[in-house]
Amino acid sequence: MKTFTDLKKINEMKYGQPLYSEKDHMKNLLVAASGNDQRVLNDIVDCLTEDQMKKCFDKLSKVYNYTGSTGQKIAPSI
Repeated sequence: MKTFTDLKKINEMKYGQPLYSEKDHMKNLLVAASGNDQRVLNDIVDCLTEDQMKKCFDKLSKVYNYTGSTGQKIAPSI
């Protein structure tokens, strides 16, 4: 019996492009919509709840080491 991963690889080879989940598809649409336009990014952030913003900030600060002006990580103050 073939697993989902096997079927996904077969479909990707058959159609020549990866099959994305709905979450990946929506993420790609948001990235494409934002481009380099800060207004769109601000609108996307406005759609997030306070808890989602804190989680996103924590994740980004760990991954990209965002720091403050003195070289220290800044906790979100919302």
